[in-house]
Amino acid sequence: MTGTSGKPTRDLLFPDLSDVIDERIAWFQHQHKNEPLRHRAEYNMWEVFRYEDVQTVLKNPETFSVTDKTHMGLPFSFGRADIEEHRFLRGFVARSFVPSTIEGQAPAFASMVDALLEPALASGKLEVLGDLGYPLMDHVIGHLFGLRIPGPGRFRQWSDQMFGQLVGIFQPDHAEVVGMLTEQLDERKREPTGDLMSALLAARAEDDRLPEKKIIHMCLDLVTAGNAPLSLFLSYTFARFCADPAFYQALRRDPALIPGAIEEVLRFDFSWFNLWRTARHDTELAGYQIKAGSYIVAWDSAANFDESRFPQAHRFDITRSPNPHLPFGQGMYICLGLPLVRTLGRVVLERVVRTFEEIRADPDRPMRTQERMIDYVVSLDTLVTPAKASVP
Repeated sequence: MTGTSGKPTRDLLFPDLSDVIDERIAWFQHQHKNEPLRHRAEYNMWEVFRYEDVQTVLKNPETFSVTDKTHMGLPFSFGRADIEEHRFLRGFVARSFVPSTIEGQAPAFASMVDALLEPALASGKLEVLGDLGYPLMDHVIGHLFGLRIPGPGRFRQWSDQMFGQLVGIFQPDHAEVVGMLTEQLDERKREPTGDLMSALLAARAEDDRLPEKKIIHMCLDLVTAGNAPLSLFLSYTFARFCADPAFYQALRRDPALIPGAIEEVLRFDFSWFNLWRTARHDTELAGYQIKAGSYIVAWDSAANFDESRFPQAHRFDITRSPNPHLPFGQGMYICLGLPLVRTLGRVVLERVVRTFEEIRADPDRPMRTQERMIDYVVSLDTLVTPAKASVP
């Protein structure tokens, strides 16, 4: 399909993706062997499937531009800022996402997780996203960035809207959240604090390339930088716990397996991601001639099942090493929120395996997914059994 501007939209790719993971992997690997680049002339578009070729696209923004990719209507996204603007703006916020900085907050994150799990100890029920994922990110955003999200469920609504717009299925009105951020920005002008918004205001005083509107839009983008990936990670991981109790018990017996499990979930279960670029000039990729202005769809999810990089890629293997997966991009445009997902994901799983002996799907409340995006989990209700004693 194409949008009103004549550009292709993401939903034209969905029909190729089976809801059955084995069929999806088989299609990816068929493309690797038989059609590593697929030209869809009616859309002026090339789809890229092999790891090496996807990596080439993602690591060379001088050839494959982010700024002319399909328009998503977002007010701002670090993923759409061109090279110089991206470097300039990312420099202001990257320190908040440095792995060592995020890791230093792990004890605070653990306390947040413990408090959120406390009600489930009494009730025996845990809705993974509503009781844990979204409230956790609400607390983390306040803790790291100083942003206040008013009202229960509001953050979840805004985050779902932003991610749905990112993948091309929603066109929400951002007036409410922009208004909230504007009010908080005005507060920082009157009374600066040590948070990210205050730091951006201080930087603006020294550089007029950072207008207040851009600060607001940057904060809006950052609000979802870690939330959508973390929510997806938690929903996929807990769904695996429910489907495969042995997987959960393996992590309980040996929590040292948790980091490897995180990486394998990111590789295997984020199997519907793709990243869009536009060829800045005529170029060659894997022997194919690509004209300037062509749209490029880099199937990073397909790259994650390329046997040349991931032997027995169809197997879910938490001991896989190395595991250089690509669901969050690569190069200068790699997702800012990845260190946050890794640290929070590890902390959550460490606290969960200590707290609960078993996790099962609630038979009365089946998992719900987004109607137009089957891989986007809306709710996941589980039944939990408190641990009789802490695991080592």
